[in-house]
Amino acid sequence: MIKSTFLTLALGLALMACNKPEQEQAAKANGDTPQLTAGNVTQTTIKVPTIQCGSCVSHVEEALKGVDGVSTIKVNLETKIAEVNFDPVKTNLAAMEKAISMAGYDANDTKSDPAAYAELDACCKIPESHSGK
Repeated sequence: MIKSTFLTLALGLALMACNKPEQEQAAKANGDTPQLTAGNVTQTTIKVPTIQCGSCVSHVEEALKGVDGVSTIKVNLETKIAEVNFDPVKTNLAAMEKAISMAGYDANDTKSDPAAYAELDACCKIPESHSGK
């Protein structure tokens, strides 16, 4: 009895472990941002393609710090990626994307708020020759 219960449990865990990489691959194939969960903390990456300088990095970090549930933030200017750890009970990806948008920057497929973008310093704006704005 104990042996069969143990085998059933082991098989279930093995199936769950095999399923997670498939889910992550499907999300990447669909263009979704994969999210990794550990306990009450979820990690995600957010594309911030319109950041131009260190000031932009600071603005994005400040915007994300204002989102309840965000615990750590690392914005990389070279890769134009924000890595964020957050509590999924308190917030979600859409809320973080909106916060970045309201700071004047694109976040994944969420476009920057035009009024916020207009208020950015000149160094934070995309040069006209590269801009669709």
